[in-house]
Amino acid sequence: MRVRVALIARALTATALLFSVLLLTPASAFASRTLGLSSGAFHFDLAAGQQAKGSVVVLNTGTEPLKVMVYASDQTVDAKGNITYQTPTRLDLESLALPASWTTIKMPANSKALGNIPYLDIPPGARIPVSFSILVPPTVPPGDHDVYLFFESFVPPAPGQGAQSTIAGRLGARVTLRVAGTFVRKIEVRPFNVPAYVLGGEIPYDFTIRNLGNVDQRLGGRVTLFDRTGNEVLRKTVIDGRTSFAGTNIESSDTLLVDKMPIGPFKVKVEVSPVDDAGNATNSGADTVSVSHDVWLIPFWLVALVAILVVLIFVRIVWVVAVRATRKRAQREQEKLAAAGQRPFPDDEYES
Repeated sequence: MRVRVALIARALTATALLFSVLLLTPASAFASRTLGLSSGAFHFDLAAGQQAKGSVVVLNTGTEPLKVMVYASDQTVDAKGNITYQTPTRLDLESLALPASWTTIKMPANSKALGNIPYLDIPPGARIPVSFSILVPPTVPPGDHDVYLFFESFVPPAPGQGAQSTIAGRLGARVTLRVAGTFVRKIEVRPFNVPAYVLGGEIPYDFTIRNLGNVDQRLGGRVTLFDRTGNEVLRKTVIDGRTSFAGTNIESSDTLLVDKMPIGPFKVKVEVSPVDDAGNATNSGADTVSVSHDVWLIPFWLVALVAILVVLIFVRIVWVVAVRATRKRAQREQEKLAAAGQRPFPDDEYES
């Protein structure tokens, strides 16, 4: 029995020591995959027909080797401002309609390919430069044109598991080409929707920012609530340094929550300004676009009070109508008795 207890105690002690070692072992001792880029954004000013060149250093700061595909994609922005990316098709490459089709990526000599997409084998701690060039067609209109260079880490399938690779992560570098010519900077906010009447203190709103120009703009937006005297009641930052791409929209929606039982007329105002990298309005805020709408706030206690008053008035009307109907009915009965020669009420006395 004592031997068995001793064995159990030794097993528990060994387990505890192993667990402690695992906890105290630094994170660097475990295998990790970490992909990095030397730069995430490029900006080139050039004329139509000119060429831009750049380089991105791909870093493997993890402890395992990485396989990284490299390719160019175009961005597609829908009416709500949601962004998706698409690689150019053969038709795009032939027509040169999209910036990704203007892009040439120069891979290192030891790179490989998966299908038609080149990829890098990057050992731990390695830094591999990848060069690119973009030749802008001579017919490209002035303004900003964006293309993305994607570096996508993947794990090839194990033997016998088919031909489908597993995507482990993706980083992108945005390249903005500003083609010389007439630049148009124009921002509009429409529609801006706020209900005319709101029960309680929660005011829903939504608006759309439209970039009608041909250049990208970094924007900041806020929504402010004012009372009837023009005093600021509430302010909320709804867009904080988001890039509005040329010819695209950004949709925003939220609610303003007002406390202290608000009642009466208020004003909701949205302001959108071009901002710098620090989030400060450029040109001293002179390019700010603002739109406002009036809203009436009706507290629930007022609605309940009005409902009670309506019920009381209704009850009073019903009672008055019922009393009048009873009186008219009694009057008609008296008239019928009088017409028949009968006294409406019998006398208590008899004639002798």
